[in-house]
Amino acid sequence: MKVDNILGVLALVFLIWASPAQANGLLDGQSFTGVIGPAESPDLDDTLKFDDGYFWSDICTRCGFVPGPYTAQETTAGVRFTGVLESDSRGRFSYDGLVKPDGSIDVRINWERKRWYWTSRREIVFLGTLRADEDASLVAIREQMARMDPSSNPLCARF
Repeated sequence: MKVDNILGVLALVFLIWASPAQANGLLDGQSFTGVIGPAESPDLDDTLKFDDGYFWSDICTRCGFVPGPYTAQETTAGVRFTGVLESDSRGRFSYDGLVKPDGSIDVRINWERKRWYWTSRREIVFLGTLRADEDASLVAIREQMARMDPSSNPLCARF
């Protein structure tokens, strides 16, 4: 009888422990195309991708922001996710987004860039839709980033 109780408790602990890990990959393999920019008028075409528990933005990776881990949770409104993209020289983007059942995505991004004499903070957004024909590969983007020089990209001056 005691062995059954122990096995039951172990099974319950495993289910509780495993559930958040499964939620972290809810968006893996998905890509969203849209626009990113200032909250009042996003104006740059971008793609947001998810793979292997990480996410990244095409524009952000070209500017030196490395893919970051994300967490996701199913809600009645859709899949809510959060995550952070960081760059050694350009700061930190904190993402808080919602993927709606219709495939649209709405992301609020807080950008913080610390300098020795001040800290800049801005709110930007990404608005987009699910793109079925786009492949998201964490391995491929890391290989691309190893060959990139963000300082040579004039677009990165905005970040």
